[in-house]
Amino acid sequence: MKNELIQTDGVWYKIKRFFKNLFSKKKESNVNQVEVFENKEVNNNLKEKFEIENNKKELADKLLCGEILTCELNEKETDDMLEYFKNDINNIDTELEKIKKHILFMKQELS
Repeated sequence: MKNELIQTDGVWYKIKRFFKNLFSKKKESNVNQVEVFENKEVNNNLKEKFEIENNKKELADKLLCGEILTCELNEKETDDMLEYFKNDINNIDTELEKIKKHILFMKQELS
């Protein structure tokens, strides 16, 4: 092999570079489009979950304030509210247990 420079002003080189750039960009953009689509799908799923949880919280607040009655709820809403309040009670119970343990720990340290 000779140590010659590659000629970049030739017709065949320009044609080769054109097609190489044309096809290599499609592959990269295709991968980016798939990633963007997956990110949008994940964001939509998270957004739907947050909206559902927000709706449950608003409905629970209305029930607690007496703005609506339980007889006004349909069967699905009633089941959702039962599950929501059970989870809320469990969360409160775990917080109380943590507080009790902390109080007992502090009491032991003082003794």
